[in-house]
Amino acid sequence: MVAVLVVALSTVVAAHANSIATVQNNTSNNLGTVTLYQSNGCPVSVYVPGQGTFNVCATSDIVWAVINGQGVPQGQSGVVTLASGMKVKVTVSGNIVVTDTTIMN
Repeated sequence: MVAVLVVALSTVVAAHANSIATVQNNTSNNLGTVTLYQSNGCPVSVYVPGQGTFNVCATSDIVWAVINGQGVPQGQSGVVTLASGMKVKVTVSGNIVVTDTTIMN
């Protein structure tokens, strides 16, 4: 089975100010370090040990999320295999927090 994880990237846009990027893990799985790539080319990372909401400061829009070496681009969904072997659905959405917890077959 594939558990569903939502990487919800919420950005608060302000000129030359930091924004908040949010990783919302709706599974109990340890995602390890989640790296978010920004449009300015700089990555930011956050450790996600289990279910919950994890915030990180960003200086520009998020364009890509990488979990366990597997990437999902902005505006897309994909299935990522975690280090544990568990598969999770990852959705990257700029200003929308999606909290779908449907289990996929």
